[in-house]
Amino acid sequence: MVAEITYRRAGEADIDLLAGHHRRMFEEMRAQGGLSLQTTCCGPGCGSFSAQPQEERPKDFTGLERAHRQKLSLQIPYGSCIAWIAEFDNEPIASGELSILRTVPVPEDPSATTGFIHSIFVLPSMRRQGIASALIDLLLNHCRQIGITRVQLNSSEFGREVYARKGFRPLEQVMIRWL
Repeated sequence: MVAEITYRRAGEADIDLLAGHHRRMFEEMRAQGGLSLQTTCCGPGCGSFSAQPQEERPKDFTGLERAHRQKLSLQIPYGSCIAWIAEFDNEPIASGELSILRTVPVPEDPSATTGFIHSIFVLPSMRRQGIASALIDLLLNHCRQIGITRVQLNSSEFGREVYARKGFRPLEQVMIRWL
């Protein structure tokens, strides 16, 4: 019998795995020269805005993993962060997360609750098999089930195509400032 890819909702016992995947995602993106929050301005094609050069902020992947583990430890038990894990032959190969945020109401969504998809990671050897797409579907379905209608994410250049196929569109109005 050929092993199948299965999906399960993550629990507290999976926090170390999820934090490790989150770290690996960022390590890989930065190693490949992917855009970071410190190198972007207001989005693709943003010719009218000139980003001010800033001193590069140091990258602390160990601190990132530790902080993500703490976030998940606080949020997974209470359901404000939902995660799914993909497994092949009972081994974890991918994961994705959804944080449920209280945000600013807008005319199109006065609920003030937003889903924020993040930390989508698939082992390199398992990519291009629809695993990330399936994880996104699970996260979007969860949003639908609990009445969330506005879902956001930040995308690397490498994930942009997957998200676009799921109906996500870039917003060029977003700006950031480091303090």
